[in-house]
Amino acid sequence: MTTPKVGLTIGSSDSSGAAGIQGDIKAMASIGCYAQTVLVGVTAQNTTGVVARHTVPVEFVLTQLDTVLDDIEVDAVKVGMTWSREHIEAIGDRLANLGVPVVVDPVMVTAAGASLAGADIGAAVLKHLFPVATVVTPNVDEARLLTGIADGTPQQLAERLVQLGAPAAVVTCGGPDGGEWFADHGTSVAVSRPGHRSGAEHGAGCAHSALIVGLLAHGLPLLAAVQEATTRAAAGVRDGLVSLGRGVHPVDFLKLGEPFLFDASTTTEKP
Repeated sequence: MTTPKVGLTIGSSDSSGAAGIQGDIKAMASIGCYAQTVLVGVTAQNTTGVVARHTVPVEFVLTQLDTVLDDIEVDAVKVGMTWSREHIEAIGDRLANLGVPVVVDPVMVTAAGASLAGADIGAAVLKHLFPVATVVTPNVDEARLLTGIADGTPQQLAERLVQLGAPAAVVTCGGPDGGEWFADHGTSVAVSRPGHRSGAEHGAGCAHSALIVGLLAHGLPLLAAVQEATTRAAAGVRDGLVSLGRGVHPVDFLKLGEPFLFDASTTTEKP
């Protein structure tokens, strides 16, 4: 038996199971990556939106983080939804010398359009998480909040994020006809994405960054990991669970929408 690659995701719970920590676990598992978790917050949400949220105290977030890092060695880390300036500063300090790839997905707007970030979150992300990141992966709306460029194109936004201190940036465009834009200090390129109109985008953004984490854990170069994650995230939308929910339906990376086949002849009953 080989030791699996290990990803650590730091973020928030999605009670619908599609995005957040739950979505990250599924996305990493789909590419053979074991997921550890640090919970920063809990949401009450479903496919139609976020109803309420509850913050985990900073001290307990750090206790979770120290505990998992003390036991199982991680190969890559994702920082997702972070709740407050105090949380962001504490997490950034802990990750500063970890020595593994860190993907920062500054979640501020859900697929259903709900805002999850206070006014001071963007500045805290720039100051405390950009310095520890390998790559940042905001969607267009989040990138516009971070850069202050209200009508920026994905290319302009990605390049500006690098100017603001990110070693590399991927701006996800969303929608059935969008793609991604990747920029670092030597490259600025479009990353094509197949367009799918399934209506199952809930969790796509979270999964995209979690897939990058898993692929970096497996040793792929950054741009290759981004390209592969983009293709796989699009497939998750294509194969999404459109029969679930009244709003934005969940993505699917685990073939849960396919028939479950059970061979009763292989089971044994206890006497």
